[in-house]
Amino acid sequence: MEKVKVTDYEDVLATIEKYTNACKEGKSDIMKPAFTDNALMYGYLNGTYYNGSIKALYEAVDAFGASPEAKSRVDILTIEGTAAVARVTLENWHGLAFTDFHSLIKEDGKWKIIAKVFHQYQ
Repeated sequence: MEKVKVTDYEDVLATIEKYTNACKEGKSDIMKPAFTDNALMYGYLNGTYYNGSIKALYEAVDAFGASPEAKSRVDILTIEGTAAVARVTLENWHGLAFTDFHSLIKEDGKWKIIAKVFHQYQ
């Protein structure tokens, strides 16, 4: 078994940062390259369960707009070969706070998010 390379950690972090930067800037076009075309999202938003396409996230980011006061932290939980999981803490995004778990796959040599599971704090 081959050890995980530092470049994989850097590439996973760069992929997740496309998501966090898009949230801060309010532009989904920044995050779209980080996700696979058929990425999914699951979680409770304001008490309502959501499960479906990541496109709902793109729409929300564009509709809410910029949130420069938002703060984020990324913890790469594990990378095993071509699979990875990262935890993202997002605070004060338009007054909301979330913890996300992003599942990633290395597809054609590039890391992509295939699923986002989130918890919204009330």
